[in-house]
Amino acid sequence: MDLDYLIFLQGIRNNWGGEGLFSLISALPTSALTALIPAILFWCINKYAGIFLLFNAEIGRVVNELLKGTFCVYRPWIHDAELIPASSAMEKASSFSFPSGHTQFTTAIYGGFAFFYRKIVPLLIIPCALIVLMVAFSRNFLGVHTPQDVLVAIIYSIGLFYVTERLFKWIGKDDERKLTFFVVGIAATLIVFAYLYFKPYPEDILNGKIIVDPLKARADAFDALGFGLAFFLGWFLEQKFINFKTKVSNKDKLWRIIIGVGVLGVIAVVVYPLIKYFLSVELYKFFKAFLPFFSMLFIIPLIFTRVEARFKR
Repeated sequence: MDLDYLIFLQGIRNNWGGEGLFSLISALPTSALTALIPAILFWCINKYAGIFLLFNAEIGRVVNELLKGTFCVYRPWIHDAELIPASSAMEKASSFSFPSGHTQFTTAIYGGFAFFYRKIVPLLIIPCALIVLMVAFSRNFLGVHTPQDVLVAIIYSIGLFYVTERLFKWIGKDDERKLTFFVVGIAATLIVFAYLYFKPYPEDILNGKIIVDPLKARADAFDALGFGLAFFLGWFLEQKFINFKTKVSNKDKLWRIIIGVGVLGVIAVVVYPLIKYFLSVELYKFFKAFLPFFSMLFIIPLIFTRVEARFKR
């Protein structure tokens, strides 16, 4: 049934077009806009809301990689030769299929935004839900994920919202609980990494080639490691050594955004190409996941608080 649905969508794509539009929608989770929503919340508006979104985005990604590496579900076109995914989407559709990482990240940011402000601005649920559903549908329309892939990503991401809400309430302002949260989080991240890196992966052959190279599957372990360490290290170090406030002037908020965008821009334009050239695929995946989010949580706040303190003096 799910493959028939994808073949039906493929027919629409081939006969009526739409690949360009849905490729743009599918790229939303990896866009600068999606990254800046939790960043600007964290730096300038509501620190707790920013942390809420970043935790769900990063730890949700760790969970996503854990599920992918555990179930090892092949991409839809492996199961049915009639399926030919959109070439633009297939280039980035690496490793296994279940669940959808694009859908998970979109749900974490836009769904998390609506969830956090659901009692203050209930109407936010409508546009945010539409964004999540459109991205999920785009992954089906482009032929790189089944309905199960996107549905499970949405369900467990929403479940993580409730877990996060209760977890953060438990932590509160208790330093001992914060330390426990940090230590357990780092340990859990390392355990997930070790499991994904050392576990055996299927080596099924199709047309004379291994469907998913185990080396590429193991590289995803570094992706999970980068996201997990970025959150727990960044969150803990900021709490311990900076603990900045968001109640600042609009001018300071503007400068925070300028500094933040500048640092993230340097990482994307300068640092990424360098590490891709000089380092292995595994280390590149690690730093690509680690650097932007660790910078959002610790490096950028460290810079703008130092700048603000100097100007005040």
